[in-house]
Amino acid sequence: MMDDAIHEASRLLSSLRSMRTEDAVGEAELLLCTLEHDPVTNVLEFASDALEHIEAHLPDGTLAELVRNRLKSLVGMVLAIRDKTDEAGTADRAIPV
Repeated sequence: MMDDAIHEASRLLSSLRSMRTEDAVGEAELLLCTLEHDPVTNVLEFASDALEHIEAHLPDGTLAELVRNRLKSLVGMVLAIRDKTDEAGTADRAIPV
C-alpha cells in the first residue's frame, strides 16, 4: 500500500509541475521524499498538512480537478495506511491469554 501511495504522490508531483504551481510543487516534492524515506507514523501528520497546502494553491480548471482527484486518492491511501498501522500496533499490544 505504501508503494501505491508513493506512486500516486509521484503522479501528483508530475501534474503539479505541468501546471507550474510552484508553491504546491515544493510541498509535493517534500511529501514524496517523506513517503519514500520516513516511517509511516512520521509521515501521516505531515502528509495531511501538505495535501491541504497543495489544495489551497490549486487554480481553477480541468487539470486542477484531476489533481484534486489525485489528492483525494492519496488522502485515502494515507488514511488506510494509518488505520492498518494502528491495527498492527493494537495487535502488538494485545495481552496474551
